[in-house]
Amino acid sequence: MLHPFLENTTKIVQYILLWFTYAILQTFVLVSLVALPLWMIIVDGLVHATLFGVLGLFLWSVIKYGNYSILTVFQRSINYVAIGILTLGIWIGSGYGFFYLCFGMQVSDQLIQLLPTRGFIGLLIYLLIVQQFRFALVTPVHENNGIDTTDTAEVNENNKNQQLDVLERIAVKSGSKIHVVLVSEILFIQADGDYVMIYTTNGKYLKEQTMKYFEEHLPQQQFVRVHRSAIVNVEMISRIELYEKQNQILTLKNGQQIKTSPTGYKSLKMTLKL
Repeated sequence: MLHPFLENTTKIVQYILLWFTYAILQTFVLVSLVALPLWMIIVDGLVHATLFGVLGLFLWSVIKYGNYSILTVFQRSINYVAIGILTLGIWIGSGYGFFYLCFGMQVSDQLIQLLPTRGFIGLLIYLLIVQQFRFALVTPVHENNGIDTTDTAEVNENNKNQQLDVLERIAVKSGSKIHVVLVSEILFIQADGDYVMIYTTNGKYLKEQTMKYFEEHLPQQQFVRVHRSAIVNVEMISRIELYEKQNQILTLKNGQQIKTSPTGYKSLKMTLKL
C-alpha cells in the first residue's frame, strides 16, 4: 500500500495544500506572540510545515511496517510515545537550526520562547497523523480508478480450488503465544506485503502467508476475494452500496467498509446468487 497521500496526483496536491494551510494558520497564531517581521513568521510557518510534511512520509512507513498489531497495548503505547518524542525533536530542532543558520542567534532566541506553544501544536499534529494512518491501514479501501487489476487467470483457477483442502482454523503466532482462529470468526483478510492481516470478531492477527493461499483454501461458498487486497466473509456483510461509478462498497457487521473491484463484485454476486 502506498502512502495514502501519494496514490495519485490529486492526493499529492491535497497533501501539499494541507501543509500550506497549516503554515497559514500557524502564521495567524504566532504573529501576536513574537516580535518578528510578518514575512519572517510566514517563512517560519512554511519551513515547519515542510518539515512535518516530510516527516509524515517517514511516519507512514514506521507505522505500516512496525507490526504493532502483534504488540500489547502497553508496548504499542511506549513505541508511539518514543516515536512522537523523536519526531517532535527532529521537527523543532531542524526548524530552529534553519533560522539560526539563516538569520543568526538573535532571531532564533526570539523563537525559543515559542517552544511550549510549538511543542503543543506539534503533539496535536502527530496524534492526528498517527490516527489517520492507523485508520488507513485498518480500512482496506483502495482506489483503482475503475480499472480492474485482478488477474483474470486467478479467477479462472477458482474452479480448481474446490479440490484443495479447506481450512477450518488458522494458527497465528503472536510473540510467545499461539492463537487459534476459527474460520467462522473471520471478518475479512487484508494483504500486507508478504503477510496478511486477519481481522476477526475478537481482534486482528498478522500471518506470514499469501492472499493466494487463503483464496484457495478458505471455503469458497463463504469467502470471496472482492478486491486484489481483500477477502471477505460473506456472512459478515450487512449491506452492499454503489460507490462512485461502477464500483460497490461493502459494509460489514462491525461497521468497517471495503471497496470491491469489478471482477471481485462479479464473484461476490455469484456467491450470493444475486
